[in-house]
Amino acid sequence: MIVHFWDLPENRNYIILKEKFKNKLIKILKNKKYPFKLKNKIKIGKIRIKKLIEVSKKEKIILNIIEKNIIWVGGNNSKGLSNPKLPFNFKTRKGARFIAAIINDGTLTKEGSSYGRLMYDNFDKSLRESVIKDYLIIFGGKKDEIAFRNTEKKKYLEFSSVIRDVIEIVIKNKGPKTESNIKLPDFVLKDKECMLGWIEQTIADEGEVKFYPNKYRRAIVWRRSLDITNIMGERKAKDTPLRRLPLKIQELVQSQKLNLIESEKKILDSMSIKYKLYNLGLYITTKNKIRTRWQINIAGRENLLKLRKLIKIPSLEKDSKFHKIILGYTRYKEPLKIKENIINLGKNKKNFTSLDLKKIMNYKETNTAIKWLKKFEHEGFIKKIKESSYGEGVYRKPAEYKII
Repeated sequence: MIVHFWDLPENRNYIILKEKFKNKLIKILKNKKYPFKLKNKIKIGKIRIKKLIEVSKKEKIILNIIEKNIIWVGGNNSKGLSNPKLPFNFKTRKGARFIAAIINDGTLTKEGSSYGRLMYDNFDKSLRESVIKDYLIIFGGKKDEIAFRNTEKKKYLEFSSVIRDVIEIVIKNKGPKTESNIKLPDFVLKDKECMLGWIEQTIADEGEVKFYPNKYRRAIVWRRSLDITNIMGERKAKDTPLRRLPLKIQELVQSQKLNLIESEKKILDSMSIKYKLYNLGLYITTKNKIRTRWQINIAGRENLLKLRKLIKIPSLEKDSKFHKIILGYTRYKEPLKIKENIINLGKNKKNFTSLDLKKIMNYKETNTAIKWLKKFEHEGFIKKIKESSYGEGVYRKPAEYKII
């Protein structure tokens, strides 16, 4: 997904050109009639995109050349965007992450002005900083062109009107995602890096990294909701499990496809990441909207190890917890490898010894192999069938084992 300056709403966005290019343009327009002439003198400061497109058509100036010479773009009374990286390319991991952030924890709303506002609302400072970094790489500009609103109930970034216009072009949607049943932009599903960016940002915004070592619970989950007020009527539901509803209502709720979940299932399938999807029932919002909540659950050692190789969560707290999960798995990597080799020994030989395990594991010391065999014997996985003994020579014959 690429957005050029001429894709922006023409009537409410202006640009400023590089001085050298602007002077060349003035020479071309010197003896011609254009609406931004003043007493036969051409003054080009901020110029409306619509007027510039008209000039490009009449004077046969290639729009791409104009685009390369833009040093500022934005609304007439806004901070706008300085030194924009035009055209704006979202077909990258960072581009998909930024769009995911806006759809997950952001708002593209009509409130506050006739055209709406664009915000990203999250208490996690590391996440806000990650969104700003992605923004600067995608759009250019300066950090201070992004407003930060800090209140007790909200900590959010607010972007200038031109960024709002760009995002509206990309996601083609306004208002709460639960009510519009917003779709994931098509370009995300066509590129692996974009898909990975979407998943890691979604886990950061909407997800939870579950790590309870003592209970052996390790999983990554995230939840999505869909407004079904229109199909539920006046029915009241307070965290009502789906199974407790009448069968017809169950079928009706399950028939409502949640577009983001359907797309995220496709992404996980394409990555060969296993998951489970749960319906968590219905709940009522403070505005008496009835919604159904769904949860994606990713668990399992190999599954999480595979996911870890693919993504880095842009939340320091959640990524740190994910790292601890993987460290916990790494501790048990050696025993699993040894167990697998013992199974192979059991298949190839009726009985085996510490010397066999030492050879297959490439250990320098036999004592290391003996230690592991004693451990698995204690756990009941193998059984000692013959004690070690001395033969006629000075060398001791090792104990023999078999798989139970």
